[in-house]
Amino acid sequence: MSWEVNFCRNGWLILGFLVAGIQSALGGLRWDVREFGALGDGKAVNTAAIQKAIDACAEKGGEVVVAEGRFVTGTIYLKSGVTLHVATGAELLGSTDIADYATDTHHIMYKKEKHMDRCLIFARGAKGIGITGGGVIDGRGGMENFPNKGDASRNRPMLMRLIDCESIRMRDITLKNPAAWATAWLYCSDIVVDGITIQSRVNHNGDGLDFDGCSGVRVSNSAFDTSDDSICLQTSLPEHPCRDIVITNCVFVSKWAGIRIGLLSRGDFSNISVSNCTFRDISDAGLKIQMCE
Repeated sequence: MSWEVNFCRNGWLILGFLVAGIQSALGGLRWDVREFGALGDGKAVNTAAIQKAIDACAEKGGEVVVAEGRFVTGTIYLKSGVTLHVATGAELLGSTDIADYATDTHHIMYKKEKHMDRCLIFARGAKGIGITGGGVIDGRGGMENFPNKGDASRNRPMLMRLIDCESIRMRDITLKNPAAWATAWLYCSDIVVDGITIQSRVNHNGDGLDFDGCSGVRVSNSAFDTSDDSICLQTSLPEHPCRDIVITNCVFVSKWAGIRIGLLSRGDFSNISVSNCTFRDISDAGLKIQMCE
């Protein structure tokens, strides 16, 4: 880890180092992906370098920082104690080659949708993880890229899938252009999503936030423009109810539903609150409740 401080006067130079030390002590360690060999040129595939930064961060906890560039990557694995911070002006770009996406991230309940098994960001059983920053995570999932030509399975990767995780924070980030759903949260708890933007129109079934069997979920101050359900609450397993959900101060634009409860409904739904939300240009329904199984 290194610090770059440039000040004109010696007094300000000393103060700069003191402030940096305080910020490190209070805010935790920061790991810049560039220090692990990542190139923000929009061309190089940085999967290995970014994963090295995450692995190093996981040993002590802190932030993995993506800043000042356009960083292409395939599947990366978030780990406990790690916050992925995409800074303002930076972009984390999904590779357009399906071969860069791992095959061990699948957990799709719908039998006819195995083409969505792969994803860009994945975590299983992680605690205290985050995705923050004023930057952009762009899946580059338009039909000109996915499915890849010659891909018989017609794979279309999601942006993010989290399974059995807890204490998750997603703040101030823009998620855009997933090739399938933007996010899938399965059997997770203690989730805060605040101040995010999801733009998902470049491919069909571009869901925004899909919570399956999750509890303690707070979604606020966010904007959605999606080609499918902006937020979907589901229960694929009876032992994992969907409960204690708060959705407030959000704006929904969708080609399908703004908020959908169901289709998967094998478990209970309870204590769900939706308040102070705006629904506009909705093709199907603002709030849709569907029981199937």
